[in-house]
Amino acid sequence: MNSFSALRIVLVAFASILGCYAFASAMAELGSFAPPTFPSEPAKISSPSTGEVPGWLETVSPFRSDLEANYALIAALQAIQSTKQGSATGLRAENARARARVRQTLSIAPYNAELWLALALLQAQNDPHDPTLVEALKMAYFTAPNDVRLMPVRLDTATSFDALGDPDLKELVRGDIRLMVTRQPELRSAVVSAYRRASSLGKAFLVEAVQSIDPSFLPILRG
Repeated sequence: MNSFSALRIVLVAFASILGCYAFASAMAELGSFAPPTFPSEPAKISSPSTGEVPGWLETVSPFRSDLEANYALIAALQAIQSTKQGSATGLRAENARARARVRQTLSIAPYNAELWLALALLQAQNDPHDPTLVEALKMAYFTAPNDVRLMPVRLDTATSFDALGDPDLKELVRGDIRLMVTRQPELRSAVVSAYRRASSLGKAFLVEAVQSIDPSFLPILRG
């Protein structure tokens, strides 16, 4: 085989690969759902109305990391919502599948703060004492430190499950509280809601943080 024939074979193979990628990407795009919106309040976390993701879409979605992230978030929100329904065994299995899918997607899209927060919520349902919860929460901060949409759920999660035993996470949460109380007045009610749902450790931290940031807000916090 001469060099020209070898080059032609390589080019044909390369063109075939590109064609397969383009076809799979187009199919995934045509069948894709709109990106789910991460709820701005913990109480409003619910299953998206898109229904179950078809199996064939799951097969081709890895060709598009953005679409795979959408499907992983849909699966996570569905699993989180399912805690209100079904058998304990079924819920554990659904939670495990959702966590596995979110982790797999984060391996190719580690910059997605919504997925990190979804992983933290899933882990909190499965085992709130697992270090994965704290690490996932940290990544939700590192990848989107000033994302106002995520602040209420981040705060609620951190203060509800005693994750504040980690000093680094504690400082990250304190930064959210500072922004929510001093620069985002519309989020002050979310701080109050987090206080009402918080653990004993979480309540003590919120009181201390608010006292140091804006003492005038403390009576409102305590209700």
